[in-house]
Amino acid sequence: MEKQSFEELMEDLEIIELKKGRIFEGKVFEIDNDGIWVALEGSPGDVFVTQDELLRSKRDYKIGDLITIKITKVNDAEGLHLASEKKAVWQKLFNDIKEGENYKAVFKERVKNGYTVLIEGVVKAFLPGSLSLLKIYEDMPSEEVVVKVISKKGRNIVVSRKDYIEEKIEVFFGNYKKGMLVEGIVEEVKDFGAFVRLSDYVTAFLPKNEVSWNSRVDLKEFLKIGKKIKAIIVDIDEKDKKINLSIKQLKDDPWETIEVKYPIDSVVNGTVTKIFPFGFTVEIEEGIEGLVHESQIFWGRRGRIEDVVKVGDVVKVKVLDIDKENRKMNLSYKLAMGDPWENIEEKYNEGIVVKGTVEKILENGAIIKLEEGVTGFLHVSELSWNFIDNISNYLKEGSNVKVKILSVDKDNRKMRLSIRKALENPWKKVIREVQPGDIVKGKIAKFVDKGAIVLVDKHNVEAYLPSSKASFDSKNVREIFEIGEEVEVKVLEINLENENKRGNMVVSAVNLENFEGKEAEDILKDLEK
Repeated sequence: MEKQSFEELMEDLEIIELKKGRIFEGKVFEIDNDGIWVALEGSPGDVFVTQDELLRSKRDYKIGDLITIKITKVNDAEGLHLASEKKAVWQKLFNDIKEGENYKAVFKERVKNGYTVLIEGVVKAFLPGSLSLLKIYEDMPSEEVVVKVISKKGRNIVVSRKDYIEEKIEVFFGNYKKGMLVEGIVEEVKDFGAFVRLSDYVTAFLPKNEVSWNSRVDLKEFLKIGKKIKAIIVDIDEKDKKINLSIKQLKDDPWETIEVKYPIDSVVNGTVTKIFPFGFTVEIEEGIEGLVHESQIFWGRRGRIEDVVKVGDVVKVKVLDIDKENRKMNLSYKLAMGDPWENIEEKYNEGIVVKGTVEKILENGAIIKLEEGVTGFLHVSELSWNFIDNISNYLKEGSNVKVKILSVDKDNRKMRLSIRKALENPWKKVIREVQPGDIVKGKIAKFVDKGAIVLVDKHNVEAYLPSSKASFDSKNVREIFEIGEEVEVKVLEINLENENKRGNMVVSAVNLENFEGKEAEDILKDLEK
């Protein structure tokens, strides 16, 4: 073994000699109320580190922990040597800090023209306000930030957030190009588009017309804030640091192959998206929407479109024509459903009774809808076995009725219907049960020019009461009775030409038993008139 020279021996002695300002590593061997004791290997003594000079609470240290300390006081007389962990770490960190490098930092306080920050939570540095990226009214961030050291002179260090972030932005724009696929988080949604965060420092813009091939897409429904999305970079401006994105270009334009997927005359399924006064639109797939004009909805007379379809309904439509250049498509609802009159005789034979809906009230009758595209006409004379003077008093639009089919004209798409003939003719029963001379009860239903109409109880048929047969003194019937008043009348005449027609009944409210001879004969002659 070679002998050490005198100079080498002196260097070894100096290494283990305690001097103020020297930095050592040691192990924690005792923890007391005021701090911790650290044993320095190869050193002639131990050192004490007060709580104020520790980086953490003394409770966070354990016996045997290895820490770095800086000697702050040497007291050979008392044998108490003091040290600081903070100063050791500060010294080491300060020595390592270099201009142009990036470091983590926390905001400490606001000072004139800027802020005081602590690099790695230890070394104090100055952050000019103009380089902080903070507005004058903004609070200091509570979380760690990254800063770039732009100046280190003596113990004075100046840092910049702006330089660090601009550097990161430059790197980003250097790595990303037009056409690349990126992933980001939706930060804000506006009517004209959305802002998407691609990194902590770069936000891109997603225009509304680049969200979907469907131009009607609801942005706020499709792009929720915080949603992670994938998109294509469609435009990147390195100079102004702007990026535009597209989601829809992740898929091919559906209009490019529309003639292949949806050839003319093909029948396809779609969803009703909007109803207009002149028709409705159907979305066949995302980005492909066509119009069903009102002329392609109804086989018969035009009705309410809302009664045929509602927004959200899935319907079948036939492709009529395609305008690829202008991205338009005309569709037919009625052709896809088929012409209900084509085989009308298979479903609606003359003489059968079916259900229908009152679609429209007319002056002389009503339009009854049997199914989509199939309607018939109900004349007012076919409404009731009684006489009807105001059809609106008996039928309401939208009400359901039973009707008998009287005739079907397939060529002209016409059908005659009857409500009264869907029921048994009540006059058939009346003619069997009531004879001239019988007394019947009823109510005054209405007044006519020369008398009143009596609705006969039990039989629900109308009888005619002439004014001249309402009283002995020939008063006007309106002066004698009121609408709804109950009366007893004598049947003077009753007949039924055939069972498909209404019968006829004439009654009298005059008691002929009070008259004799010539007077009674005169009354009877008047009755006959």
